[in-house]
Amino acid sequence: MPTRRLSFLLLDANIIIKLCELRLWDKIVRSCDIHVGKTVIREARFFEDEDGNRVDIDLTSDIDAIRITLFEVDLAETTKFRNRFDQPYLEKLDPGETEALVRLQSLPKDSQLCSADAIVFKVLAGLGRDDQGLSLEELLNKVGMSRKLEWAFCRKFREKYSKDGHVEAIQGRGLKPSS
Repeated sequence: MPTRRLSFLLLDANIIIKLCELRLWDKIVRSCDIHVGKTVIREARFFEDEDGNRVDIDLTSDIDAIRITLFEVDLAETTKFRNRFDQPYLEKLDPGETEALVRLQSLPKDSQLCSADAIVFKVLAGLGRDDQGLSLEELLNKVGMSRKLEWAFCRKFREKYSKDGHVEAIQGRGLKPSS
């Protein structure tokens, strides 16, 4: 088991869905100080079980009991953040990811964002914050719950897209030059 509770862990919708699918959500909530944006809550609504049945995700009890911290970011902050990126990045960055990335900037430097989306890791690398990206595989390893996962949830996926984000930043893609 972990030696300390992981602080300021932001989760993307795909991670919440996968944790619920793996039936690990409650264990992660007990092991981590989780922060979830309102947009992500709306995005993480259900998953399909092994029989193809829809299983709804309802995090209301965790929010009400303050087992997870719900947040919302200001529209002006979101707009300012999005204006920093070129069109190809903006097309891939969904509202929940944007909300989490904006929030991450106001949290302590040891805060992390767990995702399975390449664009999240590219953006973090472009911002010089790739050390704040986390794959689900890495999260589960940190709390002593290793699992074999699909590629998008693995450390090597995060590393690949973080590296791609660095390369694109050097090439002048992704983040617009500051004026």
